[in-house]
Amino acid sequence: MKNNTSLSNGVNMKKMTLLVVLVVAFLAIATSAFAIGPAYITWVAGGANAGTGGPHQDYRLTTEKCAVCHSVHAAAVSNAAAGQFGPDAIGAAETQLLLRSSVADACTYCHITSTVAGLQIYNAVASNYQVDDVFGHNGSTSAECADCHAVHGADTFKGYIGGKILKANGNTVANTSGSVQTEAAATLNALVTGGTSVFNATSVSAGDVGDVQVTAFCTRCHKTFSDASETTITASGYFSNWNGTTTFTARDYKNHPLKAADASFSAAGANYTGTVAWVDARTCRSCHAAGSTRRSTAYGGPGGLVAWSFPHHTPGNANFLVSGWGSADANIGIDNTAVTKPVGSNVVSDAAEDGVCLRCHTNGSTGVPNNATAGVNVTF
Repeated sequence: MKNNTSLSNGVNMKKMTLLVVLVVAFLAIATSAFAIGPAYITWVAGGANAGTGGPHQDYRLTTEKCAVCHSVHAAAVSNAAAGQFGPDAIGAAETQLLLRSSVADACTYCHITSTVAGLQIYNAVASNYQVDDVFGHNGSTSAECADCHAVHGADTFKGYIGGKILKANGNTVANTSGSVQTEAAATLNALVTGGTSVFNATSVSAGDVGDVQVTAFCTRCHKTFSDASETTITASGYFSNWNGTTTFTARDYKNHPLKAADASFSAAGANYTGTVAWVDARTCRSCHAAGSTRRSTAYGGPGGLVAWSFPHHTPGNANFLVSGWGSADANIGIDNTAVTKPVGSNVVSDAAEDGVCLRCHTNGSTGVPNNATAGVNVTF
């Protein structure tokens, strides 16, 4: 009887052991079946993220770029704690399109509040992007990221600024040629050599291809220059009125020309004939020079934090302008290395300040007022 009891206990023990094994196996299968993998993938150049163009372009069968922004099964919820879906807490905005946050704030995580992109703009302060002011484009009333950039790299400017994923055809405006202001297109095409277009330009004099393409891009919304001051521009767009209000309407106007400096200038009714400018003004960056445009290591810059980032945010320099005292100051603000305000640039708190004009329209020396031998207040 004793032996039968021992035998029975042994059988029961084996049954219990088998049951435990089955339960563990089932839990393992269930865990495997219902496990949620990594919510998002951190962008790291090379490796699984191989390919060119950063996380927004050049998708391949073997790359892992989609999951940098989208999570197929574990997208972040609003108000998620820091560390749950990434190093930063998710804001109150509802997650959309399986992104880390809302569509409106989708770019903020990588490009402002973290160093994931390797390049921070808006001085790493999200409110600089959200608050409207004269020192930058922003997402409140001026321009949102997606207004200018094609997130997936489709139909963008190629060549020198290809990595900036700027939309080649979008926000079409009146008086356009290929979505570029007609007057601007004529001047820009004169700068492009070899018969290429400004969208794909790779052969432009003096290495200006980047600035030429940026100018072509900017003129889609800012239809405010021509090839001669005598040229009348007829275009619809946003205009600042005399009383400070802003309207979208059609208007005829004349404007500062986009051209090389004339050796001898003359105009009907003028009482002076001769040189009036000592520096060329061929692109937007000729005057709107505050902030670096070439910080990317792929284009010769050091990367890193960008506090003064044309055309995103240039604290203190209204409309991205800088001022100076003559031709020696003509290129201040165009800089590849400085982390803070470019050396030598003078703050322009109001776009109407005289120093913006004196950079080109006197031949004086840097920082020395009234020592010009020609120019405004001297020869004309």
